[in-house]
Amino acid sequence: MDFSTVKLARSTLWVWTIVLCSCTISACSTPTLNKARSEFYHGDSTAALATLSDSKVVDSSDRLLYLLEKGLILHEVGDYDASTRELLAAAKYLDKYDYISLADETKAFLANDWAKRYLGEYSERLWIHSYLMMNFLSQGKYDSAAVEARRALERISKHGGVLENDKFSRSLIALSFEAAGQFNDAYIEYRKLADQMPDDPSLDSLLYRLAQRIGFAEDARLYKKRLQTAGEFEKLNNNAQVGEAIVFVSSGVIPRKFSSSLYTDYEERIAFPQYFVKYTSPPTIQALIDGKGCDCSAVGSDLGMLVSESLSERAAKLAAKSFARRFLKEAVSEAIEEKDELAGELIRVFFYALEQADTRSWQSLPRYMSVVRVPLDEKSAVVTLSLNEPNTKRMVLSIDKDAEPDVESTAKNGFAVPVTSAPLQFYKLRLTDKS
Repeated sequence: MDFSTVKLARSTLWVWTIVLCSCTISACSTPTLNKARSEFYHGDSTAALATLSDSKVVDSSDRLLYLLEKGLILHEVGDYDASTRELLAAAKYLDKYDYISLADETKAFLANDWAKRYLGEYSERLWIHSYLMMNFLSQGKYDSAAVEARRALERISKHGGVLENDKFSRSLIALSFEAAGQFNDAYIEYRKLADQMPDDPSLDSLLYRLAQRIGFAEDARLYKKRLQTAGEFEKLNNNAQVGEAIVFVSSGVIPRKFSSSLYTDYEERIAFPQYFVKYTSPPTIQALIDGKGCDCSAVGSDLGMLVSESLSERAAKLAAKSFARRFLKEAVSEAIEEKDELAGELIRVFFYALEQADTRSWQSLPRYMSVVRVPLDEKSAVVTLSLNEPNTKRMVLSIDKDAEPDVESTAKNGFAVPVTSAPLQFYKLRLTDKS
């Protein structure tokens, strides 16, 4: 065997040693999750849940995503108990692994961030509790909803920033406290929401009623004056409201992460995740009671903008880590090159190809979410809620006092469910069909 053959064999050994180590520690996108997502967005939730029936098919680093996707799909099919089990497991998983793991960081530096456990964007962590609140409210488990509301507030307090702008989750937090009879806490959260939505008569009306209920006379006078100025107080005073239909409305598809690259020279680059969020107008929501307009309120959030801004808040930290990884890989390449020039060059090429941004995300989430509150009186017979979104089919939710649920007859128009005598009645409507 001549010298060149020996050198080539030794170079190959160096390369395959690094490659095998990288393959061992580096995670890859789980096809099972992508398959389930595709089935869900094509309207086959049963197939999606069947695909996710065995958690062992998902890589351990994608465990959180498995729990999130399955929990949301179960929520959408109305299996709130099963959805809650998955989402509580997701919250527990975060509590267990929300620390800097030396093993994970070592993997990420040698390969890329795909090798680490996915722990979610800060906004995704908050929305675990948002979905749990919706589950519990829909089941009438108001005390449990209030527990999740407090956990959501802890998330907001811990991560702050863009999470403070999530009006949908803030509305759910306040609503959970209200439903549980914790009116002082509900009042505090509705006040925060009103600060973000000034001059909103529906919020002023709600705050006026709550201020009266908990004995905040001065605040009640303030909101009464605001309502009088807006010409809304007489309407509130004459309102024969006996309850509310509360609808959790979601529509669209949350944007996907993609990998972008910054080239430092012709053979070196760093990769970072990014969202491309195309601005679209949120869907318009119209509520009618017995065919007539009503004073309903809608509070919503653009989850696409929120998750993009949440990622942007981590941009500096991600960039610093990417540059550090680049220098480490270059140091490894140079160390190998000193002993074997060919192996060093091959490793450098391999590291170049391995540089990929972590584009994992909770993909079954909608783009927009809203809490719609429709006041009901004793005479209310049929409540019709219609959504009109650009490039999306028009959907209608009909709530009929005298109707029995009939999936077949209402499949084209949404859902028909009977109005009960409960003060708060919860429904959900998700619009995903593209025209």
